[in-house]
Amino acid sequence: MWFGKFLNSPYFNNRKMLIKLFVVLKRYYPEFEGRKFTKENIYASVYGKINYNDSTFRNLMSDLLQLTLQFVKLEGIEKNVIESDLFLSDELFERGNVNLLMSKIVQTERSLEKRNVIDSEYFMSKFKLNATKFFTNMITQKTTNKSYVTGESEILIESIVFMLCYFVMESLKHNEILLNYSRSYNIKKNIDTVSEFLDIFKFDKIIKYIRENSNINIPVIEIYFKLLETFLDMDNSGKYFDFKKTLLHHSKNLGTNENNFLHSRLIDYCITKKNKGASSSFDLDREIFELQKIFIKNEFYKTDSNSYLTLDLYRNVLLNCIVVRELHYMEEFISKYSKKLIPMHITNVENYSYALLYFEKESYSKALNCINKVTFDQFVFKVDMKNLQLKINYELEYFESAISVIDSYKHFLKNNQLLSENRKILHNNFVAYTLKLIHYRTGSKKVSLSFLSDRIKKSKNTFDKGWLLDKIKQLSAFEKKHKS
Repeated sequence: MWFGKFLNSPYFNNRKMLIKLFVVLKRYYPEFEGRKFTKENIYASVYGKINYNDSTFRNLMSDLLQLTLQFVKLEGIEKNVIESDLFLSDELFERGNVNLLMSKIVQTERSLEKRNVIDSEYFMSKFKLNATKFFTNMITQKTTNKSYVTGESEILIESIVFMLCYFVMESLKHNEILLNYSRSYNIKKNIDTVSEFLDIFKFDKIIKYIRENSNINIPVIEIYFKLLETFLDMDNSGKYFDFKKTLLHHSKNLGTNENNFLHSRLIDYCITKKNKGASSSFDLDREIFELQKIFIKNEFYKTDSNSYLTLDLYRNVLLNCIVVRELHYMEEFISKYSKKLIPMHITNVENYSYALLYFEKESYSKALNCINKVTFDQFVFKVDMKNLQLKINYELEYFESAISVIDSYKHFLKNNQLLSENRKILHNNFVAYTLKLIHYRTGSKKVSLSFLSDRIKKSKNTFDKGWLLDKIKQLSAFEKKHKS
């Protein structure tokens, strides 16, 4: 609606053909497909019965795209009130309208404080406002006495402090991201680069300078510093808990994006240590569970650009609940937070979640009923679903159905272009071992349980090893009892 008004404004657009093109394209929104959705038909609708000209059509589409981008830019500027006000202040400064400029600066400062959020955007905005005040006064005001100079100097010092705060926050954040990224891909040179960066800038001295030259409450800067120290020395759990304590204490004063990022890093620390098999002085799975509860309860999963619970986080919470056997919390979580997902995924994910819950409660018939309600083609956790389908059918002793699932499971793994080769190997091995268990249960082939158990234990690339070994243990106990 608003884009249509934008196009109809002669200030932005004086070409009627672009308005006509927009009206035609709007008929096909949002899918933009159909038998009549062709360049030739759209061209004819815009120009009448004139023969199709590809060059004219491409130029018209390009012009519409440029206006669309301009509209999106203006919408973004309108949404960001502070940034919009700062841009206006720059324009007033260029035009020399001092009275209106100073009034606007005061108004913007009030808006900034009303945000009640201390983040890097806050510091950059304060820097710009103070710098504008100082240079405006320097051009328009006369130097009357020493106290005036002192006051102006304080404005400039504050500007320096604000810029330092912005630099510290953004550089620490990006160095931490670089550190985490480099660890994931084993790029040791980048890890050394982060250490060198800290040595060059001596952040503890910078923080001391900020404290001594301003009244700014800067817990967020110390939090980022402690975050980087934590990931540089991951074996030192004391640094992790110091970072965690400081973050939890000050999280109420942080912005949406800061809380999302920093609390995510707490969880990532524990997951990284767990995945590496590193020794830990505390229970990593239980710690992840407690951190995720805080993250979910306080809605730290939200950012300025997204208010939905992400699918990856949702899935990780479910899996962690199973690991620490918090099935009651898992059920409450599904009931409340499946509604926080992107609407198009809710029904499928909810049915899958309850299937997983019932499976863990050994209510296999209920689990099968739920998993059968999932529309596979529209389901995001397709590998998870195949895995669960197979295990449910095995537990219910529906071995023919289980073999059918195995067949579709293998085809899916073979044809899926998005799965890494490593993940395909993990799941193919799981499928192969499960098939051997079915052969043992049905007596269709001779299978040695002790040999199978030994192979699985030694395997480093088999998914769901715990479940496989548990099934072998049950079969071995039954076989032993039967023989006696």
